[in-house]
Amino acid sequence: MLVVSFIIAAIIIVMLQANVFRRFALRNISYSRRFSQKTCFSGDRMELVEQLSNGKWLPVPWLRVESQLSSQLIFRSQDNLAVSSGEHYQNHKSFFSLMPYTKITRTHSFVSARRGVYKLRSVALTGGDLLGIHHDMKQMMIEGELLVYPLPAQVKVDELPSHSWQGETSVRRWIVEDPFVVVGARDYRPSDSFKAVNWKATARAGKLQVHQYDYTADRKLMIYLNVEDHEGMWRTITDEALIERGIEWAAGAAEAVTASGMEVGFAANMPLQGELESAMLLPRSGHDQWMAILELLAKLSLTRTELFSDLLQRESERGVSGCDVLIISAYWNETLELAAQQLRFGGNSVSIWLLEGLASDQQQAGGAL
Repeated sequence: MLVVSFIIAAIIIVMLQANVFRRFALRNISYSRRFSQKTCFSGDRMELVEQLSNGKWLPVPWLRVESQLSSQLIFRSQDNLAVSSGEHYQNHKSFFSLMPYTKITRTHSFVSARRGVYKLRSVALTGGDLLGIHHDMKQMMIEGELLVYPLPAQVKVDELPSHSWQGETSVRRWIVEDPFVVVGARDYRPSDSFKAVNWKATARAGKLQVHQYDYTADRKLMIYLNVEDHEGMWRTITDEALIERGIEWAAGAAEAVTASGMEVGFAANMPLQGELESAMLLPRSGHDQWMAILELLAKLSLTRTELFSDLLQRESERGVSGCDVLIISAYWNETLELAAQQLRFGGNSVSIWLLEGLASDQQQAGGAL
């Protein structure tokens, strides 16, 4: 009889605690998560920070936090974290145990494997009793965003296209003399104006000398990236890695140009995420422009908005002139050459970098044509 009473009492206690935890386990539970930074470059190590607090007297024996994240965020293995990855998304589960009136902060280290926009959306919280008989679950909306910039390829400024006209960047070839940049003196020629006579140099040399002006150019680079990974492509991209490499080369060219104080712009026949029109950023200079280009490149969606030849043709009709034009494409044909020729007729210099495969690490993905 004593054993029966003990069993009945145990059952009552078990059911009582199960009902108590089912009703109150998630009461006064607050949860938040955030990325340790808002922006980073592809390949950087980052942290996902979780914060969970129990604001009541009742402990929570176990609590599971579930969410879906992009498979491009590669998490390091650690205790109390289970990650099961698919092709595009991964299921992310964190496990907690909370004493009364406690707060837990946990960080999960990961590497962003690819540029893009990664958002924190919703999580499911599940908590229950000691024996797992009953549990309660609720959804929570989470707001957070990580902007991953493409890692710029190493590009030298002297490998970029060079067009010449009056402005502020010194160049090696003849363009237009800049009367504000004097680099020395030279012998007088019949075509020289007497306003250019350097009297001090004339006195030293014993013959007529004039100012030697430097030749300068105000360089402006416009980068055009073709999302078509092969000739005759429809709307589906088969070699995303090749186009991603093209984005890295565009980032490298933009970085090299802005670091030299020049203006740079970007356009591509692909949209930003959530938009339908081709991405476009007009040339400007400075750090803010560099950051704007990085943000644009991070948000590019690998879908085609229009034929690349149509984009180039529209730029010619828009009156683009006096630019160094850099075209990055996986292929080249007569149609694209005609579009490039129209840009040349508009007073632009045009260079083409053909993307190659990614078969080996030592292979460069851009070649000048």
